[in-house]
Amino acid sequence: MSRRYVLVRIFSTAPVTEEQFAKATTASILTYFGEIGLSRISPKLIRFDSRRSSAVLAVAKDYIVEMQTALALIGRIGETDASVLPLKMSGTIKGVS
Repeated sequence: MSRRYVLVRIFSTAPVTEEQFAKATTASILTYFGEIGLSRISPKLIRFDSRRSSAVLAVAKDYIVEMQTALALIGRIGETDASVLPLKMSGTIKGVS
């Protein structure tokens, strides 16, 4: 399966953990695209940096738009108000670093 990598920036009122971000991402995909969408998008958290409030996700190539949509629709992460902004996309991890 061909993958694309997405660099995202997390804006929140309190610090966010890797686990909270992963749960919020999965929940958003499930809410808007269902279990089949989650399977097709096939997101994988590659890197999480709490200091920079950023993360790199690997996504199925044909479903990058759906992933961007799910990220944009995140309004809460854990108990904190938050938003996620996709900054950069690439076919390689090095391209988003």
